[in-house]
Amino acid sequence: GYSAGVSTRVTYTDNINLSREGLKESEYIFSTGLSGGAIISTPRVTAIALGDVGVSYLFDQSDLVVNQNLGATSTFTGVDNWLYLDISGQTSRQLVGDNARFSANENAARGQRANVHSYSASPYIYHRMADQSSVELRYRFSQVFVDDANTAFSVFNGSSINDSSSQEIVANYNSGGLSERVRFGLTAYGNRTKEDGAGFIPDFDYEQGSVSGDVQVALSPSFSLSGAAGYDEVTTEQAAALFFTDSELSGFYWRAGFVARPNRRSSIRLEYGERYNDGFIDADIHYELSKRLVFSAGASRVLQSRSQGTNSSFRSTQTQTLDFADQLREGEALSARGVISAANQFAGSLASQSGQSIGVSITDQAYAALTGFYDRTQVTLSGNYSDSDFGFRESENFGASLNVNRQLTRDLSAYAGVTYRRTDTAFDTGVCEANPLVFGFDVTDPLFNAVTDCATLASTNGISNTVLGRVGASMTLYKNVSAYAEFSHSKRFSQIDTLEYSENSITAGLTLEF
Repeated sequence: GYSAGVSTRVTYTDNINLSREGLKESEYIFSTGLSGGAIISTPRVTAIALGDVGVSYLFDQSDLVVNQNLGATSTFTGVDNWLYLDISGQTSRQLVGDNARFSANENAARGQRANVHSYSASPYIYHRMADQSSVELRYRFSQVFVDDANTAFSVFNGSSINDSSSQEIVANYNSGGLSERVRFGLTAYGNRTKEDGAGFIPDFDYEQGSVSGDVQVALSPSFSLSGAAGYDEVTTEQAAALFFTDSELSGFYWRAGFVARPNRRSSIRLEYGERYNDGFIDADIHYELSKRLVFSAGASRVLQSRSQGTNSSFRSTQTQTLDFADQLREGEALSARGVISAANQFAGSLASQSGQSIGVSITDQAYAALTGFYDRTQVTLSGNYSDSDFGFRESENFGASLNVNRQLTRDLSAYAGVTYRRTDTAFDTGVCEANPLVFGFDVTDPLFNAVTDCATLASTNGISNTVLGRVGASMTLYKNVSAYAEFSHSKRFSQIDTLEYSENSITAGLTLEF
């Protein structure tokens, strides 16, 4: 099945570059966009392609631009219960740096975004035995390309964000139903990540090998104690070795907690542990409060480059969308349009406020979402948190959003939403002066001065709070033709004047669905 829509729209913004007060420039924009997706689910192939692409003309700037957020993912079955292949790819425009400017207007501050392209291929062997135990041997190769040549920073300094590639191998055994009360698993994992290719910016490489075991002990049919223990051996190379010692990242780790299954479609795993020299929470929650109200959440601690996080995020999209496809094949009451709509909502977060930057980080991350589906109303409340230590700088981000969609009449619907993001970036100017390359400075520039340039950069880093609000409505004019209008407001608050901005934009257009 498929779902698609073509739209034509006109937008007015009073601050096309998201500049601070006194430097605003207005702009009129004409855009044409295509959005939607297609899904196929057979015994041998499960695949979904989704996203949107838009072409816009900026009248005052006389500029034709393209915005995209496209992804495709698939699983091929070579031999049932033995041989499989996963292939995924995506392209989207993402923020460059944690302090990049953004708004609800996709054409605002284009110099703050870069095209990010990635793909992943993963052949694997998976076999489930008669006693429900299983073995898996998987290899995954992935690459991320960041085209930031036209960003505001790169115009003066050249490319500032590295590309990256990663090779992973995983061997896993899961006991399944071997025992009624005890389930356990054994895992061996290897990873080599290389981040390079951005002019004078240094390379960041690391290798990781891990072995671990996990166990669940059932105390009742719906409640189990759970935990895991293992050992990491991490070797940092190139610039990564300047900011992390291998002993900080290597060593034994553990986590312990519980797993609960309140009903047939709900599962809660909540654990606490220590890894990479600090404590963390590891969780995976999907709880159906009712047929109309669903809560999901997760938390983890990871060691990865920021660009490789793009692929790990998309693997979540892959799991989510292919689960939808499996439900369809099993006869669940879901339409192809509903599957694609849900998948688009999930994948849209990839390009929303994702910030690309260089370096390897230890990142604590968490998210939570509560979604309600009612007769005429859909409400989604979500939040996310990340705290990344790159060794030479730290970045903490918190975000929350509330979106409401309401079908007012058969032909008229309305929606409203508000999004909040708090960013806190900090670094030691002494580290910058000693390692100016990793902060994007060209030391061969005759005007470069480590002390003054690092001090200037520090003055543009700190705490900022950005709020986006939007309201809109759509009316069906004839069968599959509808008209819509939207007003949005974006504003950033900060103690640093140069980080502040505000924008108002108005959009009106027509959509043809087929």
